[in-house]
Amino acid sequence: MSGRDCAVASSHPLASAAALRVLTAGGNAIDAAVVATAVLAVVEPQSTGIGGDCFALISRNGTTPPIGYNGSGRSPKALPATGIGDPALNRIAETSVHSVTVPGVVEGLARLLADHGTLSLAEALQPAIRYAEEGYPVYQKVAFEWAGAEAKLKSNEGGRDIYLPLGRPPVPGEVIRCPTLGRTLRAIAEGGPDAFYSGAVADSMVAFLRDQGGHHAAEDFASHRGTYVEPVSLDYHGCDVWQIPPNGQGVTTLLMLAILDAAGFADEPPEGARYHHLLAEATRLAFEERNRTIGDPDHGAIAVERFLDTARAAGIAASIGDLSRPATRADNPARGDTAYVAVIDGERNAVSLISSLFENFGCGLVDAGTGVAFHCRGIGFTLTPDHPNTLAPGKRPLHTIIPGMVSRDGKVIAAFGVTGGPFQPIGQARIISALLDRGLDIQAAIDEPRSFFRDGTLFLEPRLADLGPALAEAGHTVAPAEQAVGGAHGITVDWETGVLTGGSDARKDGCALAL
Repeated sequence: MSGRDCAVASSHPLASAAALRVLTAGGNAIDAAVVATAVLAVVEPQSTGIGGDCFALISRNGTTPPIGYNGSGRSPKALPATGIGDPALNRIAETSVHSVTVPGVVEGLARLLADHGTLSLAEALQPAIRYAEEGYPVYQKVAFEWAGAEAKLKSNEGGRDIYLPLGRPPVPGEVIRCPTLGRTLRAIAEGGPDAFYSGAVADSMVAFLRDQGGHHAAEDFASHRGTYVEPVSLDYHGCDVWQIPPNGQGVTTLLMLAILDAAGFADEPPEGARYHHLLAEATRLAFEERNRTIGDPDHGAIAVERFLDTARAAGIAASIGDLSRPATRADNPARGDTAYVAVIDGERNAVSLISSLFENFGCGLVDAGTGVAFHCRGIGFTLTPDHPNTLAPGKRPLHTIIPGMVSRDGKVIAAFGVTGGPFQPIGQARIISALLDRGLDIQAAIDEPRSFFRDGTLFLEPRLADLGPALAEAGHTVAPAEQAVGGAHGITVDWETGVLTGGSDARKDGCALAL
């Protein structure tokens, strides 16, 4: 989908359409991205919601270095540092109330809109409120994933009443209403983020979480603030690739690109076995570094420079041979549910905004009083003592959601994101290479078949099945991917022609629109 005035790409058609309406009415890219993300919180409830977190990259006019925003929340200050996790998993269980850190998305959207948008928060929330109160049709991928969370949602009253109102998950095309969530969104529209982090809404959420055995307190919510951060970048073949610094995993993408570059990845055809062998080995090596070193920088310095050192990356790449080596244990969940929006407007303001509940419907706990489904971001912590990412009170865990942006000669040429938890750095590295090394357009880059190396197993989408024997001969444990690997959406800019091109992944319900 191409145009010259504006473009939007997101993981849901209703969100993309809402964003485009904002742009045609005179709003800017951040207005449109916030509106779309709020809509996603209603119509893609298994992936994101106001009980989740968000991250963003924003470039003014597409010609300024992007600013970053980290909208992740912290664990309760009264959370015990020991005795609440699963030693066998070395982390908190997905469905545990202890996996709920303070949701950051409401404060994040309100802050970004106030600082960079033109709409009021009340105006920006109107489409989401309408879908919550009047209803929306459930799309195919949403229905599929919703069904996968049935057992979690049945475990508590809010999950059953709000997200299983018919006693079962909805089917594609069925109209779902969520008036309880609509009331909460109206309260936020009228009272701003304070109406979420204090007062009746916060009291209801805290009481619910404490009733489930949590250690959350009103002060944990009232004191939450996201943070502006300076993005980190790596020069890849003459372009700057931008990422949010830790506690997010974005620097893993940069290390992967540096390793792949040194290993000659750009010269490998993607239909060949060696392309996927190199990608798997770079994943293994970069993720081992991620799992050793990334945590919350507020709780100790994180050596970001290790991920940006190309000479060091070349040394790491030299360890890659023709045979795979065993992977270390990752201690992280295998998948993730996330929603993404890219917007570029007529002034070339560029926004890359990602939000998430992490796993399917997060931890599955839903506050019946507010309609808020809580994420499970605390499962990103490790229980290993003295680790940068070890569980601690008032701390942000290792975060998987990473917005992406690429610039050349000081001008943004791509805003994009990949969903799928730990697949995100892998998917980003693939797309960046496809765009910059092979000259593919954004849609073609997204459409390519995917492999995903995870804890010693190389999962292949069906279109790559023929590569299985060669990859097995190279020492990989190969298995078919049980479902489509991740999702991706993005926009590229041709500054010479003025053309904006959007791409959206058929593995999701997403949609790219441009004028």
